[in-house]
Amino acid sequence: MTALKGLRLSAWAAWCALAAASSHAGAPLAEVTDFGSNPGRLRMFVHVPENLPRDAALVVVHGCTQTAQDIADHSGWSDLAVAHGIALVYPQTSRENDSFAGCFRTWLPEHQQRDQGEPLSVMQMVRWMLAHHALDPRKVFVTGLSSGGHLTNVMLATYPDVFQAGAPQSSFPYKCATSFEEVGPCCRGERTHTREDWGALARSGHPAYEGARPRVSIWHGEEDKLLVVSNLAYQRQQWTSALGIDDEPDSTTTVDGYMGQRYEDATHSPRVETFSIPGLGHAVANDPDRTGARCGIAGPYASDVNVCAALWIARWFGIAR
Repeated sequence: MTALKGLRLSAWAAWCALAAASSHAGAPLAEVTDFGSNPGRLRMFVHVPENLPRDAALVVVHGCTQTAQDIADHSGWSDLAVAHGIALVYPQTSRENDSFAGCFRTWLPEHQQRDQGEPLSVMQMVRWMLAHHALDPRKVFVTGLSSGGHLTNVMLATYPDVFQAGAPQSSFPYKCATSFEEVGPCCRGERTHTREDWGALARSGHPAYEGARPRVSIWHGEEDKLLVVSNLAYQRQQWTSALGIDDEPDSTTTVDGYMGQRYEDATHSPRVETFSIPGLGHAVANDPDRTGARCGIAGPYASDVNVCAALWIARWFGIAR
């Protein structure tokens, strides 16, 4: 093994020393193969519940090493889709794209730009769904874990005119890493900027855009050893700056016993919220035994901590009761 290859493998392991998640039976996803030019070479999987109401919402859900089916089964989003009438898209990458871990390539500049690479592939999936189903284009949202969380931040920065809100989980800020060598320091919380600089990076995703930007719900496990929890604060700084609001919390909110902080605009509307979950590692928070409605299953990168992150994120989006 060459020294460079060894360095790259070591750095990648510092980011996500992950094993492939095991599959579990659940609502089977359908694959769409003809959704566009697909410059990011991604696969598109969808879950469209029967009797989907007209003008339903669309949520794009990203994982990292997981298959689309894995993240669907473990995260709880497929359970919510049926209960609340939501259409879902699960983009899936591969080890052919990223030989190190099979994650999204959000650290490469060509996959951080509007109308290029993986962001354009995801956008083509959104356009395909809007063209083929009676969905409301004003109700398009995005969430994801790990490199899926990074891609969530990428989509919020590059397509603020498309997504109304998003929820990165166990992630770091948009353009924290712009090369492979910067991934490890970002994961360890070592690449720091001023709040204004973080915000400028977010705005650089679509510099000509002057409209309202998406609301953001940021989730992180306090026991995350792969992406340290200080990244939650850096993301909060990035999005409060980009949204033009103060970085001091205006109110608190409680979800299943966990307290979060909310950051409001001048009209007292929450625009950013943050949740730091005790006991949660590098995983989505789920609640398989939730009374009245199951929320995912425990497994790799999904932990039963008695809080259904997907449900609370959907409520933040305004698409669940």
